[in-house]
Amino acid sequence: MKQRTRPIANVMTPAPVATRARLNAEFLTQLGRYDHVSRLPNRLQFIDHFDVLARADQPTMLVLVTLADAKHYNEILRALGMAFSEDFLRTGVDLLAAQLPADLTIYHVSVLSFVVVLTVDTIDIAPAAARRIAAAFAGPLSVNAIPIKTDVGVGLLPLDAGRGAAESLRAALVAAQDSRNAPGGIAFYDHKSDAAHLRAFRLLADLPRAMAARDQLALHYQPRIALGTGQCHGAEALLRWNHPELGAISPAEFIPLAEQTALINPLTEWVIDHALAQNRRFLDAGHALRMSINASPVNLSEAGFVETLLHRCHSAGLAPHHIELEFTEGTLATNSARAVAQLSSLREAGVAIALDDFGSGYSNLSYIAHIPADVIKIDQSFVRPLKASGDDDFLLCHIVSIAQGLGFRVCAEGIESDHAYARLRELGCEEGQGYFMARPMPADHLLDWLEGRGKSNEASWHS
Repeated sequence: MKQRTRPIANVMTPAPVATRARLNAEFLTQLGRYDHVSRLPNRLQFIDHFDVLARADQPTMLVLVTLADAKHYNEILRALGMAFSEDFLRTGVDLLAAQLPADLTIYHVSVLSFVVVLTVDTIDIAPAAARRIAAAFAGPLSVNAIPIKTDVGVGLLPLDAGRGAAESLRAALVAAQDSRNAPGGIAFYDHKSDAAHLRAFRLLADLPRAMAARDQLALHYQPRIALGTGQCHGAEALLRWNHPELGAISPAEFIPLAEQTALINPLTEWVIDHALAQNRRFLDAGHALRMSINASPVNLSEAGFVETLLHRCHSAGLAPHHIELEFTEGTLATNSARAVAQLSSLREAGVAIALDDFGSGYSNLSYIAHIPADVIKIDQSFVRPLKASGDDDFLLCHIVSIAQGLGFRVCAEGIESDHAYARLRELGCEEGQGYFMARPMPADHLLDWLEGRGKSNEASWHS
């Protein structure tokens, strides 16, 4: 029998263990300096090169290009998959490179963002290359024969070594985000815009501490008046934030920020707990009010909201009919099936449901007839113009008529004059809120108002 040849175990002499470890470290170091999708030098390399780039003999401009916002990219990822999304990035890089000199280094600094540094004659004018980039990405990007909208952003920042690499990237990204709303699709870094972003970040960072503190967040209550009788039968809980350093923060500023994060859930729970506890105190003082609480679209799109609200209502010693939940049309657009189901469940349990700010958005009359609501609250933009006889109330009249024809009670917001009050009552509007009757006020002030001060004004509402 022929003897089998013994295989050669090692063609090369193995390197010592220490040498192999050093080679692996060098390999991993280089691997960590390039993006695996684009094969371009990454953010770490940009940071390493920054001092040289920023201290060039001529003025230099940092150009940051972001191919899409995160939401749009996630839609591509979800619809077409990871492999296609990587092809999208590589196709974008190819188009970007085609607008730039061949010897210019492109850095891939985040999933969707790329930067180049251009030598310029002046830092006050957008470089021609930046304008070419914006123009090239104005149309759809063809990826595997599928046209994809990029929603590109092009941000410009004159380089300054004193700013530092990380801060320069952050500032250029702010400019790129701003560029999506700028003429020509290009924007220079703007300190005022950046300050707004930084303020938003600070508010989000400080909001958890505000919820834990006893002296920052508070609820004010605005009475809801039955226009026919002048009686107060409810109040809307409105959130206020007195920041220890920034002062009063409008809910119109911080609530939309919270809705973009997980903070909206504990914030809503804070409002519900405090509003229900206060309504129990009003009830114990002899004032049976229906407490209106605003719900975020995020709240109604999450499972379990109904059970949570009803449990908190029971824990506060209230019946469901002591609560009214207000929502806006945007709630139905966010997750209409789940939102409608949860609103229906709450209504069946006895909670009143109100459609808030009606008419301020793109009101769809085809679904209004089917939404599970008891009350339509007319947006104050239709009510505030009513100051004297002859003021245009054409749209207001028809909104009231349509709402009542569909079986809703109608509440008008923003009543600020005796004429508006009288006209709305004449139109058959059942309820109202506004400065003419009462401004939002702390709970103890509302209790005083309910026990005497409001009655002294009641006659004037009917004159």
